[in-house]
Amino acid sequence: MRKIIIKFILLIAPAVIFLISACEKKSGPVPINYGQDECAYCRMKITDPRYGSELLLKTGKPYKFDSIECMTAFYLENKDKLPIASLWVPDFLSKEFIPAKTAFYLHSKDLPSPMGLNLSAHKTLENLNKVKQKYGGEQLKWKDVLDLVKKEWLSKKHKKMHMH
Repeated sequence: MRKIIIKFILLIAPAVIFLISACEKKSGPVPINYGQDECAYCRMKITDPRYGSELLLKTGKPYKFDSIECMTAFYLENKDKLPIASLWVPDFLSKEFIPAKTAFYLHSKDLPSPMGLNLSAHKTLENLNKVKQKYGGEQLKWKDVLDLVKKEWLSKKHKKMHMH
């Protein structure tokens, strides 16, 4: 009887391990349905794959955004309230998702983003410089993007809310 139980366990264990691993939460971004999905921050339709960004919770739940600035504002307002796992932005040229914290950013008045803060993300410094040659602007790091959104968006939003 004992041998049967051991054989049963040895046969079942790989299947159980496979099922458990198949149920793990996805750690990367999920596809955005452009023209259909709505921005979790401003509620506009997400239409441009050069700007559509994503925040994932540790539970696997995605929040999709129409711009880097919307995702950043949502992150700043919720980073202490939600179990955030990762932030994703699209490389402006390839439109592939890249981690927000390691991306290179261009802030250029001549390259408008959907919400008007004029931010684009780039996987490499070489990609950023290609776009910068055409549009000009300044290179930013993730910390600079956080500071810019705090200063140019959240502080103005806060002021508007208290004026009404």
